[in-house]
Amino acid sequence: MRTTSVPILVALAGLALGACEAEQPPLYVAYVPDEGTPERIAYDRGLTRHLGTARPVETTSDGDSTTFTFDPADGPMCMRGREFRASVRETESEDLLIFLQGGGACWSAFCLAVTTAPAGIPGTDLLRDEERNPLAGWDVLYVPYCDGSLFAGDNEIDEDGDGAPDRFHHGLANLSAALTMGHQRFPSPRRVVLAGSSGGGYGTILAAFLVRYVYPDVPIFVIDDAGLGVARAGDTAFLDTLIDEFGARDFLPPDCAECTSDGHIIGLVRYLLDRDPNLHVAAISSWYDFVISEVFLMSTPAAFSAAIEEETGALHEAHPDRYRRFLYDGRAHTALLGDVTGIVGRDLGSVELPEGGLSQLSRIEIMSMHDVSVEDVVLADWVGAMVDGDAERWRDLVAQRGELPSE
Repeated sequence: MRTTSVPILVALAGLALGACEAEQPPLYVAYVPDEGTPERIAYDRGLTRHLGTARPVETTSDGDSTTFTFDPADGPMCMRGREFRASVRETESEDLLIFLQGGGACWSAFCLAVTTAPAGIPGTDLLRDEERNPLAGWDVLYVPYCDGSLFAGDNEIDEDGDGAPDRFHHGLANLSAALTMGHQRFPSPRRVVLAGSSGGGYGTILAAFLVRYVYPDVPIFVIDDAGLGVARAGDTAFLDTLIDEFGARDFLPPDCAECTSDGHIIGLVRYLLDRDPNLHVAAISSWYDFVISEVFLMSTPAAFSAAIEEETGALHEAHPDRYRRFLYDGRAHTALLGDVTGIVGRDLGSVELPEGGLSQLSRIEIMSMHDVSVEDVVLADWVGAMVDGDAERWRDLVAQRGELPSE
């Protein structure tokens, strides 16, 4: 064990709910990690502050999964104040998949985001319990994304100036509530896969600190699909705006000024890999991802692909055995799920859109991990090789870039 377990009973929720609730056992027992570890950084930065502080007020089952619903008054909530939910699928497995749903982002200048948390686990590629899925039979913790802040927010915004907040970035509280429930049911997995697509892909970069704290001695495999940490090269003001509106500055370690100095957040991945030898990262993206490059970054395919090449190339060079890429041609957005409902859910009415947003959504191309390939290697097989520790088959795969899309 590379942590020093010093129990600190997290009973804040019980105290707030009165003596009857306070008599319940704590949801989570915190500890002080060893110096210099990512989990100690999470602890010192206060990223653990919401673990164990919210109990679910409703538990339901659909036969395949169990869903936990939380009271917004306890902290977890969606961007417009609706209830947050998280779901688990329990099997006989010793392995755990934590999946972060995608669904946009929201800040003052732009908002395209999912604002409700669905119940249950969608039946899409990586989440479907079928033989060709390399993670079939694994326990699953499914974390919906409805906070608009990449699972990192801890801030409230008064958009209309009436003195009351109406945009709630409670992503850290949501993630913490889900991880608390996950840890209760899966306290000691053999392996953990932390995966996410789109906004959930970006979320894996930030959530990795907290997941490592909850599971300190377990091999963690991060699968980042279409959220590699690239933003606008050199535009630190854009990144600062998002970080400050989300209230996510605690995710930036004080000794990592270079993590965001170039306008990207991919430096956080390097920071984690430098300090966590039990961490592996799979980076998946198309070269010209339309949704990330043009819709959210409001950039160009050329600038986006150049940044992907430079930033991921440098990271692979620094950690060639533990950071490997699956970069395929085209402008598709995400490849783990095969269905847009795996990102935004089935209730399209819960998606808050900017002007012209419907036309943008109609242009989204979603890939399946069973169809997309690089050098005749299918993505599903590549993911399986990663988690199985097959270094020869889990190799760095970078497709040739095709013709630049018209801008």
